[in-house]
Amino acid sequence: MMAGFTEKGLKLEASVAGTMAAMLPAAGPVGAGIATAIGAVVFVMEVVSWLEGEDDSVRKALESMQSRIDEIVYILNLLDQRMDELVNQVAIESNRQTNRDLLDYLDEIRNASSALASPALDVEEAVRIANASGITLDKFIRQDYDIWRWTDVVIKETYDPATGKTHPNSALATEQFKHLPTLPVYLMAVLTWLAARERAARFGAKSRLDGDADRIARHLAAVTVRQEFDKYENGEAGIARSIPEHIKSRIRAAPISSGKYPVGRICKWAFEVQNWMDGDIKRGDPFDVVMDSDHVLCTLDPASLGAPALELDMETACGIEMLESLRETLEHVSRTGTLRKPFIGQFSNETIYPPAVMYVVTQNGDLEWYRNEQASRPGGSKEWNGPIRVGTGWGHFKQVFSGGGAAIYAIKPDGGLMWYGHNGYFDGTSEWRGEPLQVGYGWQGFKSVFAGGEYIVYGIEQDGDLIWYRHDGASYGGGESTWAPSAKVGSGWERYTSVFSGGEGMLYAIREDGVLERHLHTGYLKGTAEWGPKEEIGNGWNGFMHVEAAGDGVLYAFTRDGRVLWFRYGERRKEKTADGTKDWKQAAVTDIEYIGPLRNGGVVLEKAVPSALKPTRLPGGFNLKPIQNQTLDWKKLKEIELKPIPPIKNIPTLPPMAWEGPVEVMRGLPGFRSVFTLKDAPYQGPR
Repeated sequence: MMAGFTEKGLKLEASVAGTMAAMLPAAGPVGAGIATAIGAVVFVMEVVSWLEGEDDSVRKALESMQSRIDEIVYILNLLDQRMDELVNQVAIESNRQTNRDLLDYLDEIRNASSALASPALDVEEAVRIANASGITLDKFIRQDYDIWRWTDVVIKETYDPATGKTHPNSALATEQFKHLPTLPVYLMAVLTWLAARERAARFGAKSRLDGDADRIARHLAAVTVRQEFDKYENGEAGIARSIPEHIKSRIRAAPISSGKYPVGRICKWAFEVQNWMDGDIKRGDPFDVVMDSDHVLCTLDPASLGAPALELDMETACGIEMLESLRETLEHVSRTGTLRKPFIGQFSNETIYPPAVMYVVTQNGDLEWYRNEQASRPGGSKEWNGPIRVGTGWGHFKQVFSGGGAAIYAIKPDGGLMWYGHNGYFDGTSEWRGEPLQVGYGWQGFKSVFAGGEYIVYGIEQDGDLIWYRHDGASYGGGESTWAPSAKVGSGWERYTSVFSGGEGMLYAIREDGVLERHLHTGYLKGTAEWGPKEEIGNGWNGFMHVEAAGDGVLYAFTRDGRVLWFRYGERRKEKTADGTKDWKQAAVTDIEYIGPLRNGGVVLEKAVPSALKPTRLPGGFNLKPIQNQTLDWKKLKEIELKPIPPIKNIPTLPPMAWEGPVEVMRGLPGFRSVFTLKDAPYQGPR
């Protein structure tokens, strides 16, 4: 009997997905090849890159696809032989018929792939194959994904009134969505159709493809996770509409406490992750929660935790990242009409934008460092350096935030305010400035505390008063006596669910109804109650786990399923100088080296410590070679006056104070205790 459960909480006795999942490791290289194709983007990206090339490259792609198709046929035939393990005759016949439909689809896919590899392929044959493979592909998304639905044998407890006891009995759970065995067949159907339409397009016959644009749109929707989708939510946002949404909704994580009460004020927790499709259950990702005393129950809000790494890894193994790579490919084809990527040259006068540094306190208390390169560039940036672990033991603090530059502050449960100096704040090294110091007390009484940058800290009192502080000793720690006199600079701030700063007096506030307000504190440097006009700039912002601001109008929104969404609100303009303009400009040209796709489709910088990188947690895909010109120092560049450079063409001019985004700039970020962005230290020299 399987240890797992179905989505309705019934014990799972036998399932097709569970049987195939158990078969793959036992099938040797054949099973390993299929598991790799499902659980990693490498196979998809490799085949697509070959299909972009010339005839020899395309031939290599078709050979690889043919080999994988043969492997899937072998596994499905084995699965057909093992259907009798499902015990129930109705389940056997139902699943055997679905499996044989899949084998029929595979025959159509294999025939199309073989025909595409023929040296005698002409335009007529290419169009015929493209249209036929498109029809096969559409079979996978008709009738509410019927080819993805299978019959499970489950255990139901039946009450016997004669004995007054319950007894376990086998029952059927029909039309259960499963990733296996359908997903690898669908993958080959998509790739075969893409190969066929690419051949037809290169013959100049794209206009002869039946319903081409509609087919692309249908399958793009089928492999896309909607931005608003949250499997833990009720209502429309929690209803699965696409293939990845169905898969994600059937993988669930729940925190489990090791005891009812804390010991030494510590409650020990771990996550249990269940896969309702194949019955797999895993436990791990332990973390501690500090309680007020030993005389309270160990409780927490699961919605505040985010997705544990165990849940994200299980989603990846079930094909979520592979489907995302298909989405990116189909999106490109929808936009350009071809698999081929345009050539982009390198220009020595490229305009780039400053990075944003982000710290994450993980559930187990590690402090991890990230840097988002060119964070405010149009369209956002998926270029990330990190994560790099720069500290441990940060989980017991009530709050952690950046004071500006190297200064990091942490509030202890008793209200003590600790100062830490992180010398590696820009490059992610684990170098710290001296010993931590307590620089304040009584900070536990605030409703909220957040950094304003330039050594400025704001505290919102329980009655809504906004108190301004500046720590003049922030660069070296100082002490309790190295603060400027505090000042009340506002009131009524208790009505906001979240308040945070982007620096330079820019404060953002999210109301309970989800409206995002922007407040400009013009008196932020001296602590005076001088404000610019308040603006309501958006709504729906209460749907995120957390929102943080970086410089230049950038906002990061963190979703419960591990995505980081980029937004920017502001102008696109150049700062005035004596020469008329001031702009960011790269001081050295870098070469780009392709190192293969990683989990999330961005970049990793070689400057990060290799042993500290965790590729399964990173947006990945490219490597920037080390910059030889060491003058590329962002802090110095802020004060360098540069000559005007010619405007870059083909970038649309945005109106003043325009929104950009959302853009997904990271996936697979595990749940965290807190996250905060690096704030600037005070500017040196004339402002």
